[in-house]
Order: sequence, then structure tokens, then C-alpha cells
Amino acid sequence: MKLCLPEKLINWLPDLYRNIRDGEGLEPDETVVLFPQSAARLSPGVWRIPLHAWVVELEKGSISRRLGAHGTLRALDLLDIVDNQPLTTRFTDRLDWFMADREMNKRLQLTIGDQVFTSPRSPPNGHIRFTVDYHTEQEAGSVIEYNVGEVGVGRIQLVGETGLSVISDIDDTIKISNVTDKKQLVKGFFFDDYHVVEGMPKLYRQLQDLGACFHYVSASPWQLYPSLVPLLDNNYPFGSLSQRHFYIGDRSFVRFFMSSKAYKLKAITDIIERFAKRQFVLIGDSGERDAEVYAEAAGLYPRQVAAIFIRRVGTTLPQANDTIRTSPVPVQYFDQPQQISAQLQQLATQLSGTASAASV
Repeated sequence: MKLCLPEKLINWLPDLYRNIRDGEGLEPDETVVLFPQSAARLSPGVWRIPLHAWVVELEKGSISRRLGAHGTLRALDLLDIVDNQPLTTRFTDRLDWFMADREMNKRLQLTIGDQVFTSPRSPPNGHIRFTVDYHTEQEAGSVIEYNVGEVGVGRIQLVGETGLSVISDIDDTIKISNVTDKKQLVKGFFFDDYHVVEGMPKLYRQLQDLGACFHYVSASPWQLYPSLVPLLDNNYPFGSLSQRHFYIGDRSFVRFFMSSKAYKLKAITDIIERFAKRQFVLIGDSGERDAEVYAEAAGLYPRQVAAIFIRRVGTTLPQANDTIRTSPVPVQYFDQPQQISAQLQQLATQLSGTASAASV
């Protein structure tokens, strides 16, 4: 039997094949988020950069988004997270990123300086991750931009081979989040102003002035990154950022409500391995399992983890387990940043001198 296809379909098939093979360009209503990254030196003038872009369509103000916002607000009311909370612009702006359409099969042209890199096609979740080698004579410590035209702009820090890096948690370490109270946590995410932990911006700026680089590792989802940008940019040194994948339509939804320990440990050890000659200070809080995660990382990399500091949240500390008790690097608790400021500045000064000597 001879198969007869409509002429329009026959003419359309080659275009469909090319789109699948080559990927599609961006539509005018699509947005690209470029996440902050860190670059590792491969050789003089060559830096390896893991790039991360997220392609979405927000559909702000559409009927579906308004209905979704009202439905979400109603659900939060039924869960006693809010009580007769009005629909605010802040709430809808933050919720939009959770409801955004994730765009697949998009291929981007990312520009760093005068060099252009073509991305792989975006997968179904819209997140594109790939690694490039960038050539520049800029020095370690420099922060450079990368962009997709005027649609999205991100930043990258060139991190030297030696020196001090701070790996920092975000929630209840540098930002008040109330992680131990899940209802307050969710309410704060969507409705409240974000506030820094008092004294932490000053401490981190002091370390930055002494040459430290920063890597922020958070268990919060990527959808919260646009809301975090003002708090981070206005108060803390620039640094790379790791967050968790979350989408209500796939397995990440279930995994997100499980322990974040495995995710955090992998994110931290990936950073330590990328910068194998640097020393690391790990700073977190007692709200969840940062002490245990950091102690385990110290056990894996005892020569690179120089110190562990845990901010005390609430009146009690989590019970120390074998991982914490046997850590080669003591877990030190603090209530106020001033308690660890002098120790950290001394460590940063020592490592800054070591790094300078190594570069000569």
C-alpha cells in the first residue's frame, strides 16, 4: 500500500528535522537566566568555565498565571502558611519562576569578551550546562561578564590556583530564612523581604579584601535565584552559586523534600576537586545538617579544608554524630560573626601570602 502524505506535511518535514538537529533560536517572549560561575585556570591565559543557562517563558500576567497564583495562594491558606494573605506583586513575581514554561531544543550563542560559544540544545527542563575554555590575559580574581545578546547577562570569577576560598551556605547562614520552621520558611520565600544575618556582610567583605573567593551552596531551588540577586549583590562578595533542581512534574519534586545532605556534599566536593591547590573554609548553620556535611567533606579532603564554622540557630545544637566527632577539622560554632572574624582574617592573610609566593 502506498502511503500518501499531504504536500504541506512533506514540505514541513525537512524544517522539522533541521530544528531537531540544530536546535531553535529564542522567541521574543523567552527569557534566559545565566547563573554565576567560577573559572579554573588550565594554563597561562586559559580558563575552564562551566556555564549554566536556563531558558524559560514566564507568561507574566496571562490568565493561566493569574489562575495559578490564586490557586497557590488558596493552597497556602489551607495549609495555614498564610492567613487571608492578599495577592501581592512580590508573591506573583517570585511564583512566576516556579510556573515558568521550560523551553527545550533551544541553542544559545553565549559571548564572553570577544569569544562566542554555541551551547548544546536545551533539554526538557530548560537548563543548559556545558564547559568552555576561555582565553584571556585577565588576572585571577577578576569578574567578567557573559551574555546572550541583551536577553541574559551573567558573571564569572577567575579563581586562582592557590589561595583561600569560602564555601558558604545561604539560608540562616547569610540570609534569615527560619529553615527549622517550614511554614515560616515557605512564607518567607514568597511574601517577605529578604534580610541578611547581621554582621555577615562585613565579615565576608573583609575576607574578600584579603583575597578570598566565594562559592555559595544552597539547598533552595534554582527558581529562587532571581529573588536572591538583590540581597547577594547588595551585601555580599560575588561568587559562584549552586542550588537544587526542583520541578513539580518530575522526580525532583519528591527528592527535594528528602535530605539535602547528598546534594550538598556533592556540590562542595565538586568545588574542592576543581580547585585542588586551594584551601577552603566551610561556613554554615546548625538549622539542618551543615556540620555533618562539612565534617564529611573534611574527612575526604583533610589537606584542603582549613576550617569549619557553624552559626548557631536557635538555643540548641544538633547532636554530634561520629562523622562530626571524628572530623580531622574541628567543627567550631559561633553566635556572632565577630567571634570568628579575627581567626578568619588571620587565616586569609596567611593564605594570601602563600598564594602570592606561589605565583612568583
